[in-house]
Amino acid sequence: MPANHQDSDSAAVNLLDRPIDFIPSEDFESTAETDFQETDFELYAAEEQAPGSLAAGHVAASLLSSLQQSRLLTFEGEQFLFRQLNFLRFRASAIQATLHPTKPAKKKVREMERLLAEAEAAREELAKANLRLVASIAGKLSISRDEFDEFVAEGNAIMLYAIDKFDYSRGYRFSTYLTHAVQRHLYRVIDRRRKRAQREHARESEIMAVEPAVEIDPYEPTEDEIRIAAAAVIAKIDEALDDREQVIVRGRFGLDGTGEGKTFKVLGEQLGLSKERVRQLFQKGIEKLGEAAKPFESTFAPL
Repeated sequence: MPANHQDSDSAAVNLLDRPIDFIPSEDFESTAETDFQETDFELYAAEEQAPGSLAAGHVAASLLSSLQQSRLLTFEGEQFLFRQLNFLRFRASAIQATLHPTKPAKKKVREMERLLAEAEAAREELAKANLRLVASIAGKLSISRDEFDEFVAEGNAIMLYAIDKFDYSRGYRFSTYLTHAVQRHLYRVIDRRRKRAQREHARESEIMAVEPAVEIDPYEPTEDEIRIAAAAVIAKIDEALDDREQVIVRGRFGLDGTGEGKTFKVLGEQLGLSKERVRQLFQKGIEKLGEAAKPFESTFAPL
């Protein structure tokens, strides 16, 4: 089967399954496409220049360009585009209902595609005319450039949904409907973010509450300091020190089998010596060990 024939069949299947939503109107049955070819009113409001309510530094270049090209619709222009959008979708939906489920007529498929493309063009015109309103709302509610960009993206998605759901026949301005829809959505986004931040803060507080505070004695050697010092001096202890000096140095460095360095007071109690005498013997032993132990003398200063 040729590729273009497969593409045509695929498009027809997509159109058969595609939901076509529109706001119905009683006068659509008596309306023709030619009714939208000419207008006796202005579609767009007269503006000397696009308002500069948003600082250029706060807006991405691509968005700024779109905002500058955005033109506000008159009430008549807005009604015209909404009526055109929904009429074109109404016509496409009517044709869709007549398509054969397995062998849709190509002519009808092409006509549906044209109607939906023109409807999408009208939708884009409505969206473009309201970009500044969405950006203005996002600018008032955001507190950073990143948040502004996020809110504009969220607001634009809501705007497209609002265009599809707006009943223009009630005679209201779309800007009123859109303002409420975007503000309501962004307030929900802000509220969800606030609640998430509160939960994260609560979890951090709980973690801090259960973690015991560790009191560090700045005068006691750390385990790393003990290991480094021990590696340097252990090789010379037996050959350079007498028995009592070995007990003191090994005990001080935690090399006596306990794995924990002892204070001069504890060592003195074990040997029946005063704390000061133990300190003197320790210093004497360190001096005997020579250069290997000198870098660690300050680490193991008297307590």
